[in-house]
Amino acid sequence: MILKRCRLWRLFCVTFFTVITTIVMKAGEMMKNKNGLKRLLMISSAFLLLIGGGYVSAMIFGKKVVYEGEGESGLWHASIEKSDKTSIGPNYFLNLYWDGAKEDAKRTIVKTITLYIDGKKYDDRGEYDLSEYTGEEMDDGGHMEDHIATFDFMPEEDVIGHALSVNVEWKTGDEEDAEIMKLTKIPWYK
Repeated sequence: MILKRCRLWRLFCVTFFTVITTIVMKAGEMMKNKNGLKRLLMISSAFLLLIGGGYVSAMIFGKKVVYEGEGESGLWHASIEKSDKTSIGPNYFLNLYWDGAKEDAKRTIVKTITLYIDGKKYDDRGEYDLSEYTGEEMDDGGHMEDHIATFDFMPEEDVIGHALSVNVEWKTGDEEDAEIMKLTKIPWYK
């Protein structure tokens, strides 16, 4: 995957540089006796090339969220992100966000979060009190997390290229509910 991105990046850079160089040369031929304008055009083209290259490389290599999905009810959405902790190799974790009312979040208990990879149960975790994940300011300063982060250290080979879905079972007051979210791969250009 990374090798494919490097090849695409190299192809993009070569093509982009060739186009810019051709434009600069054609403009230079048209203005042979205007050296100042020619120099300005070359400097501005080089500057645009650096800016464009930096932007594209940031889009390709700076991406953390690789899969995303939301429930049909509109109460939940989830994402799988690449971890910064890469001492054991590339790994991923799941974020689960509540999109419902804050009042309901304070009385909601997430009973189970189950991750399925290619239709098979990967793992499940449970008993999260959603009132601890509202993003509100704490009494002693700082803010609570606004999402549940779980399934830490999932190896890259278990995530990339697989069909992923998350099942959330929760209880709000006396009412129990469940929802399945299919996670889809986010293209590198988004």
